[in-house]
Parts: sequence; C-alpha cells; structure tokens
Amino acid sequence: MRLSTVYVGVEDMDRALDFYEELFGAAPAQADDRFSTFAFDGVDFGLYRAGADGAAVEFGDNCVPNFEVSDADAEFERVADLAPEVVHGVVDVDGYRCFQVRDTEGNVVEIFSVDSA
Repeated sequence: MRLSTVYVGVEDMDRALDFYEELFGAAPAQADDRFSTFAFDGVDFGLYRAGADGAAVEFGDNCVPNFEVSDADAEFERVADLAPEVVHGVVDVDGYRCFQVRDTEGNVVEIFSVDSA
C-alpha cells in the first residue's frame, strides 16, 4: 500500500487554489472546478469541491495536512499574513518547531521544522 493523495474539502475552488498556490509557491499539477492537486515527491495534496458532485461535506478541520520546512520561524513570517487566521504561532513540541494556520476554507494546516537547537 502506498499513500497517493491527501485532500481537503473546499467550498470555493478558485479561492482555495489562490491560497494554496501562494502558500506552496507553485502552480497546481492539475486543476478543475471539482478536484485539483499539488504534487509533492510522489504524494499529492488535493482540493475537493464536494458541491460539484452534490455531496454534503462539513468544511474545516476535516484533515490536518502537515508540511515540513527548513525553518518554521521564517515560514511563519511569510505565511502569517497570507492565512485568514493563525491558530497558534510557532511553538516547540518534542524537538520540532511548528505553527498552525487556517486556510480560506476553514481547514487547519500545520507547518513544522526539526528544531536544530
């Protein structure tokens, strides 16, 4: 078994794409009004607009994607103004520095780096 894709539910695909393109600094590998993906070393991060299929989805907090960066403090400075809400600023947790923000669709996104101190 191999992890292929992790995706979050979104209400507004264009708004979500704008946020994640800015967050990732990259264009999506594939994008349409129903499902869009960003490629990460063999695992995709997807955005699913359930309304395109008539499915009912509770938005926000339906998945917590966790992204590793080289410097959580520097990344926080960049992302804090981009995100609609900072859930919590940079904290130390068991050898990691991490923070959480909420995306435009209400989902929590966590970003961390390994604490080298």
